[in-house]
Amino acid sequence: MEKFKKTMVIVGVVTLSCLLLGFSTQPFKNAEDEKILIVRTVEVATGGNSAITIVNEDGKMEKINLENLPKGISSNVITINKALNSITEKGYRLISTSGSGDNVLTIATYTFVKK
Repeated sequence: MEKFKKTMVIVGVVTLSCLLLGFSTQPFKNAEDEKILIVRTVEVATGGNSAITIVNEDGKMEKINLENLPKGISSNVITINKALNSITEKGYRLISTSGSGDNVLTIATYTFVKK
C-alpha cells in the first residue's frame, strides 16, 4: 500500500509538472516572430557626448546627438520624446525601461518589441 501511495504521488507530480511547463512555455512560442529594438539615452552634465543611440532588429545603429546639460535638459526631453514616439509609430511597443544616474551622468535604456 505504501508503494502505491509513493507511485501515485510521483505520477501526480510528473503530471502537474507537465501541465505547468505546457502553460509556462506558451508565451514563448511566438517569440521568434518578435523583433527587438533598443534605445539608450546618455546625458552627460560635464562636457559632451550626450546622445540617443538606437539599435534596430537588424543591428543597425543610429545616433542622435543631445544638448549638453544643464541648459539642454528641456530640449533633450523633447528630443527623446520625439524619438520614442517615432519608434512607437513604426509599430513597436515599449516592454521595458531601466535607468540610473548621478550628478554627472544619466543613462536610460528602453526596450521595444514588434511582431
